[in-house]
Amino acid sequence: ERQELGRELRNELLTAEKFVLVISGHEKLQQNNRSLRRLVENRLPFLNPMNLLQVEILKRLRRDDDNLKLRDALLITVNGIAAGMRNTG
Repeated sequence: ERQELGRELRNELLTAEKFVLVISGHEKLQQNNRSLRRLVENRLPFLNPMNLLQVEILKRLRRDDDNLKLRDALLITVNGIAAGMRNTG
């Protein structure tokens, strides 16, 4: 069920991105906002490791749902990514 949900969410994201690009007439997201694009690109080297860590934690939580340390670690990654993105989405 979770994997199917993940596939559905990824498909929805790709569909939404395509529609945004068609409506905006852009070839890529944030095309007309260079400063925002630069902000996001500068943060990615710090956020990508947290994203990878989050994936690993989620895999482990699926095997050990009651592990409070893993739940805490997941919340830390969620908060870290949110703080890193700030107002960029």
